[in-house]
Amino acid sequence: MVIIAKDADDVDQNTTSEDPNPFSIVLVTWADAHAGDGGWQELEGYEDDGEVLVETLGFLVPADAPGGKKGHVTVWQSYHGGEGINPFHIPAGMVRNLKTLT
Repeated sequence: MVIIAKDADDVDQNTTSEDPNPFSIVLVTWADAHAGDGGWQELEGYEDDGEVLVETLGFLVPADAPGGKKGHVTVWQSYHGGEGINPFHIPAGMVRNLKTLT
């Protein structure tokens, strides 16, 4: 079925799926690797500006499941019928928070 909607009010919110999604939607907050200021600098007195925190939203696939990755938190952008698109593997040690949304 194809739905063409002009806005959210045009979409039937009571539709059912033949293949319900088995994965939770999560918001992952994680520390990204990042570079400091470029160019030559004196190491004495250099100050680290702390972690760069990034947020990623997607379908959480367990590390031991098909599409997951051991030692990582894996989220996929989209999922349907055993297929997904755009997996994102975040090393578990870089994860600062994981919040389940559904």
